[in-house]
Amino acid sequence: MRSPLRRALLVLLAVLLLTGSASAGRRIVPSVDHIPLGDWTYDAMISLAADGLVPGCSARVFEGDRLFDRMQMAEALVSVIESSKSELLISSQTALIDHLIQEFRPELGFLNEGIIDDWEHRADKTAVSDGETFLLGYVRPTPTDDSASSGNVTIPFRISGFSSFSQRAFGIATIADREDKFFETARYSTQPDKVILRGYDSNFIWSVGREYQNWGPAYSGSLILSDNSASFWQARGIKEIDLGRLIGRFKITESLSVFEDKGRMLYLFGRRYERPLSERWFLGVSEAAKMNKTPNPAILVLPVYLYQHVLGGPGSSIDESLNALYAADLTYRTENGIEYYGEFLIDDITAPDIFGPHFERPRKIGYTLGFFLPKLFAGERLSTFRAEYIFTDPQTYEATRAEFPELAYTHDHAIIGHPIGPNAKALFLHGEYYLSDKWSLIGEYFHVRQNRLGEPERPKEDIISLMAAYDIAPDKSIALRVAPFKITCPGEPETNGVNYELRASFAF
Repeated sequence: MRSPLRRALLVLLAVLLLTGSASAGRRIVPSVDHIPLGDWTYDAMISLAADGLVPGCSARVFEGDRLFDRMQMAEALVSVIESSKSELLISSQTALIDHLIQEFRPELGFLNEGIIDDWEHRADKTAVSDGETFLLGYVRPTPTDDSASSGNVTIPFRISGFSSFSQRAFGIATIADREDKFFETARYSTQPDKVILRGYDSNFIWSVGREYQNWGPAYSGSLILSDNSASFWQARGIKEIDLGRLIGRFKITESLSVFEDKGRMLYLFGRRYERPLSERWFLGVSEAAKMNKTPNPAILVLPVYLYQHVLGGPGSSIDESLNALYAADLTYRTENGIEYYGEFLIDDITAPDIFGPHFERPRKIGYTLGFFLPKLFAGERLSTFRAEYIFTDPQTYEATRAEFPELAYTHDHAIIGHPIGPNAKALFLHGEYYLSDKWSLIGEYFHVRQNRLGEPERPKEDIISLMAAYDIAPDKSIALRVAPFKITCPGEPETNGVNYELRASFAF
């Protein structure tokens, strides 16, 4: 096993190389990617919402009941800045808003060009001293009644220590004991939830530590890099490059992670390009590689395919057996916020016949198609609806070479990509409706079955989740969740049941 020092040096090298390649100018390229649930921005918004600074949203909304994309989070931040004009802010609130503005500067500029200047020139802000440190998070006692823990009471919590070193750098460390339920699958991790240092300049964001990733517009999970698995120890850099009138300006995100899986020390490199094609169309192209050898720094500048096949060869230190995945996504966002989007994944570009069999090589693709309606019913109340269809081939995410089982696309035995894994097709529906300022309803439906065509008797699962929530105050909520399910496996009795969950949330 490689020493922690070597890992730390590798991470530091990646950050230095990424920092040195940053180009001049401000960040202006907006993104429609969804934000992973463990991201620091949810912690910040939980604290601001608990203080009553997010009109129409209690802290509960940011604890996992709703997944935000970057545009939606920027819209919430606009409402924070507007509502805070009538408030006497304390230093912790000012620090969180400062760093959120640095994070979402491109999206804020896209939505409201003057909002950043309004904040930066306000005279009523409390000055933040360097080293400002405070706690934020939530505690949520949750009695459950299901087949795994009938009558048990769990207490999921998230407590973060936030330290603002300056207006352009901060650190956050989070401990959490939680049971995130997505598609009725419990996800636990004994590792720290996140521990990161993050900094900004005019055209570059860098972070070092343990954190989550999520690339793409899909709500149910990214096909190429999702927050389905535990968080990664990684170095990450985000910058913008302008290649002139022909290609234009685009954003590049690069990350290099180290972790153990299947008893081996492994590396995960990811790169994502994002570019608005117009005010309505947004394009993203991503690539990722899981490898069992320390990557050459050339991977930071070369596309993965060229890195593997041009620099590799006999006697080379390049890992030619690495597992490379490639994805592209396209989103159309209307003026009133309606979104139509799709993502397409190729796992193993060496099998080029993606629409059928190619010699003896299996097809390994996946795709997601979806749309989002921010206003399902007329009126001022929030009423949203989302639908997604997801498809993956039988050997997508799998290591097809028996001699390299560690290169399966997993981390801590969880798929790094979409949570349905290989050989599946699924329909996911999500809706939210506010009956009043205090009462809201959230409904989800999930149907998944194995993907082999021509064989109707395949395992399948149907889950309906209905939750009614009451916000006692911005920082206190209660909710009841009922989730009937049905699981069908050929040759076995059908399984039916209902899970119940009562939760009380206290945020700070």
